[in-house]
Amino acid sequence: MARGENRKWWTLIGACAGLFLLMLDSTVVALALSSIKGELGASTTELQWVMNGYLLTIAVLVVTAGRLGDMLGRKRLFVLGMVLFGAGSVLSGAAQGPLMLIAGRVLQGVGAAPMLSLSLAIVCNAFPAEEQPRALGIWAAVSAIALAIGPVVGGCLIALDWRLIFWINLPIVAAGLAIVIAAAPESTDPGASRHVDVAGLAALTLGLGGLVLAMIQSREWPAGLTAALAAVGLAALAAFGWVERRVRNPIVEFSLFRNGPYFGASAAAFAVVGSYWAVMFFQPQYLQDARGHSAILSGLMILPVTAPMVFISPFSGRLIGRFGARGLMTAGMLSAVAGLVVLTQIASDSPYAVLLAGYLLFGIAIGLVYAPMSTAAMAAMPAEKVGIASGVLAMDRIVAGSLALAATGAAFHALQASGDSFAESIAGSTWVSVALCVLGAALTWAFVRDPGAPPPEPHAARHRHFHL
Repeated sequence: MARGENRKWWTLIGACAGLFLLMLDSTVVALALSSIKGELGASTTELQWVMNGYLLTIAVLVVTAGRLGDMLGRKRLFVLGMVLFGAGSVLSGAAQGPLMLIAGRVLQGVGAAPMLSLSLAIVCNAFPAEEQPRALGIWAAVSAIALAIGPVVGGCLIALDWRLIFWINLPIVAAGLAIVIAAAPESTDPGASRHVDVAGLAALTLGLGGLVLAMIQSREWPAGLTAALAAVGLAALAAFGWVERRVRNPIVEFSLFRNGPYFGASAAAFAVVGSYWAVMFFQPQYLQDARGHSAILSGLMILPVTAPMVFISPFSGRLIGRFGARGLMTAGMLSAVAGLVVLTQIASDSPYAVLLAGYLLFGIAIGLVYAPMSTAAMAAMPAEKVGIASGVLAMDRIVAGSLALAATGAAFHALQASGDSFAESIAGSTWVSVALCVLGAALTWAFVRDPGAPPPEPHAARHRHFHL
């Protein structure tokens, strides 16, 4: 019994090591963009691909990685992901130009896909149902810690050499691999087929790739070409939806979204995580390029975006018990809207008090939404669907980041082309995130339900299995 007890906690530590890497990466790379631009001579578009090449790769592969984990073994795929993420870190750290760095980031994305989709499933599999809320609270707290220390750690490393933000991944990868291999039990979905949805994967790749490429390259390529790419992307995504409803073992089981709490949690995830990636791409550049601050000072100044999560997440279970997932997540989404509206008003000489208000409100939103959205979504799923459900939720978050970053970047370039300054363009493009979070707040309130609450409508009730 004692050995089993120890194994499940070691499994949590090993799975959290992978999650820690992904959350740390989301902060430190954004802080390094100005330094990368200076040393490698990267253009603004290439800097977007440093971020979006990584996000787009994860978005395309994350659900397939979850499905392969269900079929072949979640532990096996998670270990492979950590190895590939480490290899991508080596390539990125050794990059001699923007294209080599983008290639390294794409390889990191290939590795991150199974890490992201299977970390939660591995934790859920190791713990009995009554202990999962506690384990998931710790899992979310690790995200909080990585996000909280990311700006400080990243700023210090970048001050020495921006390449260190990639080299630091290697000892964490090594430790995580050793722990997961030794402690984590293997698990699969007994009902999973050996079939991989190649047609769906191709349609998803073409759809997301075409749409994101059109938005990112809209400033540099002819309008006709980008419009055609966008049309191809939208058509491919429509084809993806058509294929997924007809294949026997789809990448995305759209029936998952008939579950009201799962759909509401997914909407909140899409809005707040998409906005997070946009904020963390542009705000460090604003602090360093528009205001002239160092990487260390910029990391300290942007800390209010990430730090609140470390104080809120450990109490998420207690907060859900008192206020309910619906109330807590909706309050978080409204806090995000308020913080982002503040950031639409910034200028190159804005007092830090204004920035602090915007960053802090948005940071509180992340803390209020992130852990409850995972708990609400995963508690609604039967055990045999944990892998695919966590994979779809992970895909939802990463697709959000990729699309929100591309859309915000397109708005930024359009504003710059119209004559706005760098700071004014960043402020104006933030309205994209405001709109996204307003929609997310409405869907969260409409669909997330607490135990005992009436369903929003009869169809959702037939598919809702929500327990906290």
